[in-house]
Amino acid sequence: MKNIRSLLILGAISTLAACATTPEQKAERAAAQKRYEQNLQVALAAQCDKDTALLMQKQFEQAEQSTALSSKEQQEFRLKYVDKVADPMFQACYKMAWQNHIAQEKLREARYYRDYYDDWGWRRPFYHPFWW
Repeated sequence: MKNIRSLLILGAISTLAACATTPEQKAERAAAQKRYEQNLQVALAAQCDKDTALLMQKQFEQAEQSTALSSKEQQEFRLKYVDKVADPMFQACYKMAWQNHIAQEKLREARYYRDYYDDWGWRRPFYHPFWW
């Protein structure tokens, strides 16, 4: 009995150790999440203004690669980026694009739950589960 108990404990410990994520996996997941968010921001900006989306993409690439631009080029890019992003028309369009994206995600989630958690015929009298 003691051997079985120790074997079960050892099995549980090895299972938990096998399922644990390593720091490399956590960093990889965080980087993938960051790339996804940046690509989403660029895609939403592209719905409003293609030039601003390209500037956003370039800014993300510069931050990721940390390429050394001269201070004058960096200042020019920064001024151009701020000018494009701070435009009230772009801000309004970008906000609408975000709201549309959020609404689409909520709708997708509602459709998933509607299809997955069906009423099983409580509100639809001519529909019933397969075992009836």
